[in-house]
Amino acid sequence: MSPWSHSALQVVICPDQLVLLPVRRTLSWRGGLRHTIHDPQNVPCNSEAGGPSWGAALQALEAELPNFKDGRPAATVILSNHFMRYTLVPWSKKLANAEEELAFTRHCFTRVYGQIAERWALRLDPGPTEVPRLASAMDQAFLDGLRGVFEGAGIALKSIQPHLMAAFNGFRGSLGQHSAWFALLEPGNLCLALLYRGDWVRVRNLKIGDAWRVELPTILEREAYLADHPEMPHEVYLWDAESEDTAPPESVPWEFHVLSPERARGGAAAGNWLFARAMTG
Repeated sequence: MSPWSHSALQVVICPDQLVLLPVRRTLSWRGGLRHTIHDPQNVPCNSEAGGPSWGAALQALEAELPNFKDGRPAATVILSNHFMRYTLVPWSKKLANAEEELAFTRHCFTRVYGQIAERWALRLDPGPTEVPRLASAMDQAFLDGLRGVFEGAGIALKSIQPHLMAAFNGFRGSLGQHSAWFALLEPGNLCLALLYRGDWVRVRNLKIGDAWRVELPTILEREAYLADHPEMPHEVYLWDAESEDTAPPESVPWEFHVLSPERARGGAAAGNWLFARAMTG
C-alpha cells in the first residue's frame, strides 16, 4: 500500500439496519484525495425486539465489527436522527469555561425534554459568538455501549456524528450562507432546520409517514408560524436519505431544491445509506 493511502471504516447506525463501509483513501499528486469502498455490508436489525431503540443495532454491531478490523482502520460512526435529540443553546458571554457551557446546555435540554435529559450525553457544536449554537444529545448508555464494542473489537473509534451534522457538513457548500430550510428525511423521521444567513434558528426532529410529499408543505407552514422569524425564507433544501424518487413536492410558496450525494463534499455518488461515504469524505 502506498504511504499516501490508509484505510477507514464508516458505520451508519439506524434502528432497523447497520451499514458498514470499509473505505480506502488514497492521495496522489494528480488525482487528489480519492475514496474507494470495499465490500460494503448492510446488516438488518430486529428493532422490535424490545428494550431501548438502539439495543438491537448495538448487538448487531458487536457481532459484525470483528470482521472489519484488518488493516487497523479508524472508524467514524453516523447515528440516525431516530436516536438523537437537538436543541439550540443561546450564546452567553457569562459562561466562563467548558464546564459551565455543559451545565447550561443540559439546562436547555431539561427545559425542552424534562428530567430525562439528565441521563443523556451532550455535545455542543462550536460556532460563532453571539448566535445560538446547535447541541445534540443521545442516551449515555448507548454512547458507553458503542465505545465498549469498538474497544472490544480492537478498532479505533475516531468520531461519532449525528446524521444531521454529517449531512449538513457534507452539503455546506450547497447551503452556504443562505437563509433557507434544511429538510433531512429518513424512513419515519424528518429533521427540519431553519437557517438564517447560515446560522441556526430552529431545529425540530419529527415523525413523518410515507406520504411525506403531501405532509411536508403543511409541516413547513406550521414550523414557519412557530418560528415567527421576521425574514422567513421559502427555499427548502431537501435530502432524502433512502428514496429513489427524487421528485420534490410542488407547493407554493415553497421552492424545493433536492440535494444529492454528487453535490456533497467529496463528490462521490452513493445510494441508500451509502450516503455516509459522501457525507464524511
